[in-house]
Amino acid sequence: MGLALACLLVFFSNPVGGRVVSAVADPDIWWHLRDAAQLLHTGHFIRTESWTFTVAGQPWINFEWMAELPYYFAWQRMGDLGLYLVMMLLMGAIIGGVYLLCRLRSGSWTAAFFASIAAVLFATVSLAPRTLLFGWLFLVVELGILWSLEKSRDYTVFLPPLFLLWINTHGSWFIGFVLMVLFFSAGWFEGQWGNAYAVRWAPPQQRKFALVVVASFVLLFLNPYGWRLVAYPLDVAFRQTETLHSVAEWGSLDFHTVRAKVVLGVYGLLALLQLVRRIKWSLQDLIFLAVALYGGFTYMRFLFMAGILVAPLLAIHLSRGRRSFALPAQGERWVNGLAMTVLLAFIVLRIPTEQQLRAGVAANYPQRALPYVRGLAGQGNLFNDFKWGGYLEWNVPQVKEFADTRVDIFVHEGILRDYLRATKVDDTDAILEKYRIRYVLLSKDAPLAYLLEREPDWKPAYQDDQAVILERTH
Repeated sequence: MGLALACLLVFFSNPVGGRVVSAVADPDIWWHLRDAAQLLHTGHFIRTESWTFTVAGQPWINFEWMAELPYYFAWQRMGDLGLYLVMMLLMGAIIGGVYLLCRLRSGSWTAAFFASIAAVLFATVSLAPRTLLFGWLFLVVELGILWSLEKSRDYTVFLPPLFLLWINTHGSWFIGFVLMVLFFSAGWFEGQWGNAYAVRWAPPQQRKFALVVVASFVLLFLNPYGWRLVAYPLDVAFRQTETLHSVAEWGSLDFHTVRAKVVLGVYGLLALLQLVRRIKWSLQDLIFLAVALYGGFTYMRFLFMAGILVAPLLAIHLSRGRRSFALPAQGERWVNGLAMTVLLAFIVLRIPTEQQLRAGVAANYPQRALPYVRGLAGQGNLFNDFKWGGYLEWNVPQVKEFADTRVDIFVHEGILRDYLRATKVDDTDAILEKYRIRYVLLSKDAPLAYLLEREPDWKPAYQDDQAVILERTH
């Protein structure tokens, strides 16, 4: 029942009906495909940058190498449709897992269903073929292991291998590791404080959980890049501050948007149910709720994480006093069959075609300009919209461009700072001269394109209704 309902939720929330053409238009996916292809063709992990002229030869680690491979294999087999299907399978697994977590915590399939809707609404922030989805899937697995302890089922022996897989897949392992440490640490306390309480682990459990944490930490270092991959989340937090300030998903929640109002509504419902039912909270649940609140409000990127953490807590509140919602086993089987039938109908009707997805890519990237860009190889340095960088690297690898959305290496080398200044028309001429830029590829309505079109030293060399390429004349 859970998987059927979860898949229905995913398909209802997926932008297939309206924005299907943009479903695989995430700017990161192109350089992920490029990196996976390089790893498989050379047999060597990437250790230096070789795709741009600005940071070529600089050290760089491919911190999401394992998560790139499923997307690459799917693309080889099915093209853009393969990327879409991997994304949908991951979303289905995550939301299905959230449903199971909600049912584990609440004991009610109805409460789990409605709580999972909240998780889906939070998850819309990351509906794209992203490596981050693997991280959230591993978080769901981790929470299942931790919360199973409430049912006297101890699967914590699987946490160390989970983190071994996680660190080689995505940097969100750091969030999972911190949550694990906080969860086990809360079990070293005992007491009751109003509606909050803590239960101390038995001494054998304390020793076992301490060993689990140590083993998980040690296994983190079994990766192609050693300590540098383990330290990467700290690099993001303390050395990549420009990333946090300039990339939209690292911004805080905009309370003028519909998404923010939905988030506030979910938290408001949780608070209202608490006032009415006075449910007691374990110390672990309070800690997880605090992490969800801070992460979701501070960084829009972490709304997905917040939904995963909050939905099971909401399910607990929805289930209390509503035992009549539970269906008998035979009734649940009928509902399950109906849900599966509707799901199959939606799969047939709503999965996009390869042509639709290709049209979506063309609507978001300078596909028509590629032949002209290909002819620029060896003709001079190209300054590009950094959101188009990975797409150019994947489709026109012979042309070395200015930057792409990896961001980290461009922050370290000062390239992102110069890019932002140039595109904001702040000392633009000096920056373009600094990098000896001969060609500029930007969106037709970009402020920098407007400026250069009116400069005597620049002329349009190519343009369509989406992109423009300007060439320096002197």
